[in-house]
Amino acid sequence: MCTASFTSGRLTVSSLQEEALSADVSAPIDLLEGRYYEEVQVGQRFIAPAVTITESMITTACGLFQDLALLHRDHRIAAENGFRGPIAPGALTMGACIAPLALIIGKKTATHLTDEITYRAPVYAGDTLDIEIVAVRREEKSRFGLIEYATHVTNQDGQKVADILTKMGHAYAPKGSA
Repeated sequence: MCTASFTSGRLTVSSLQEEALSADVSAPIDLLEGRYYEEVQVGQRFIAPAVTITESMITTACGLFQDLALLHRDHRIAAENGFRGPIAPGALTMGACIAPLALIIGKKTATHLTDEITYRAPVYAGDTLDIEIVAVRREEKSRFGLIEYATHVTNQDGQKVADILTKMGHAYAPKGSA
């Protein structure tokens, strides 16, 4: 099992540390290189960089998605509905939390099939979201390998804010490359 995490702006990859220490540090690293189907195993965990949601992000998301709900912009309306302040639109939360899949699949994508999300708690401006992605199922298809990822999202207080199940199609490694 490989565990990768970002801490204080530094990437920590436990199973790859020795290889990284001996690597040519002058060579650029393509973060979107990604992994072929054969390179991801069930149970493999990925810790994505934390994302802090800002008021500006909420405002931009409301405009971009034409989300006119006052719950996202009006402190009084949010308070009247039991929230401590305006909450982030669900589309913003989901987008911020599934975007790290690009670092896993990268250029080796075949297709992004589905996302199922369950919101567990509101996300507010100032919340920092910690994102853990786990490969939970693999299935070989004719043109690509299907991998299901469970994404677990918590805020800075450790409160679970969302769970996402994503199905992605990974390209197979070229024949003879394994």
